[in-house]
Amino acid sequence: MRRGDMARLNEVLREPMRVFVRESRAHIALLVNASGQVLAQHGFVGRYQVMNVAALAAAANASARVLADLTGAGRWQYLHHAGRSRQLFLAPFSTPSEELILVAIFDEHSTLGLVELFFQRFADEVRRLPEFSEALPPVSAAAFEGELEAGLDRIFAPQQSGEET
Repeated sequence: MRRGDMARLNEVLREPMRVFVRESRAHIALLVNASGQVLAQHGFVGRYQVMNVAALAAAANASARVLADLTGAGRWQYLHHAGRSRQLFLAPFSTPSEELILVAIFDEHSTLGLVELFFQRFADEVRRLPEFSEALPPVSAAAFEGELEAGLDRIFAPQQSGEET
């Protein structure tokens, strides 16, 4: 995806993400694609925290998919981790254009059932968005390499003064 595409996606996902966070009572939410590109987020304070969670969510999704295939369990629905004060919910969903992954972090003011319910509503709403309703065209190796290099340049470029870390 190009930078302009990301800005547009961020804009169209803003309201569905806001509604999910409000109704599920999640404190933090992140939507990424299967490669870990951040499409929308709520509640993170630092961009490196967002990038780390995005990469780990994509890796967890890929690992869970392989484990499900190896064990014959079929497609997995979600991962849930209950910590002492916070809980983590990580769930994939498919759209005609690509697979997406939602990460939600919530506390005692919510429940797994509530997060799961509003996750389903969020996924249904995202699937209806025109930006996710059509299959993406195949990407050439050269285009992929160019996007990868541009992304790495953005990540590893020297920080400008005053930027958040």
